[in-house]
Amino acid sequence: MTPIVAALPENTPARFLLLDRVDHCDAAAATARRAFTSAPAWQGLEAMAQLAALHARWAAGFARHAFLLTADECTWPSAGALHGALYIRADLLAESDSAATYATSITPAPHGFGGDTATMGTCMTATLTIGRTNYDTRFNGDVLAARYQETFAWLTRTA
Repeated sequence: MTPIVAALPENTPARFLLLDRVDHCDAAAATARRAFTSAPAWQGLEAMAQLAALHARWAAGFARHAFLLTADECTWPSAGALHGALYIRADLLAESDSAATYATSITPAPHGFGGDTATMGTCMTATLTIGRTNYDTRFNGDVLAARYQETFAWLTRTA
C-alpha cells in the first residue's frame, strides 16, 4: 500500500492549507485570498475546493464532515501557473442534506487587496460539489469539528 504522502505530487506545499485568509462568509457565499508563487493549477483547484468545503462545514455549524465529491466545468489558467495575490470565491448554487454545489472562481485580486497584484490574466473556475456526512468512526467528530472550527477562526482573524 502506498502511503498518502508518497502519492501526492512533488510540488505539494508543506502546509496543505491553500487559503491565507477568509474575507467573507455568509449563507450564500464565501470569499478568500491566497498569495501564490508560480503554483501549478491543481493548487488553484484545491484552494477552491478548500473554500467550498469550509463554507459547507461552517453552514452546518461544523457538525458535519465535508469533502470534495465532484469537480465539473473546470477552466485552467492559460499561463499554466498561478502567481500573485489572488481572490477565491465560492457561491452556493444548490444544496441538499447530503451535498452542496458551488460555483467557484479564482481571479486576480483587486488593487488595494494587499500583496503583489496578480500577473495571471485569466480566471480559473469550476463547479464543485461538496459531499456532507455525519461524523462517525471513520471521521472523528471530536477531532475534526474542533480542527475546522480552529482553522476557520484563524482564517477569519483579520477579516
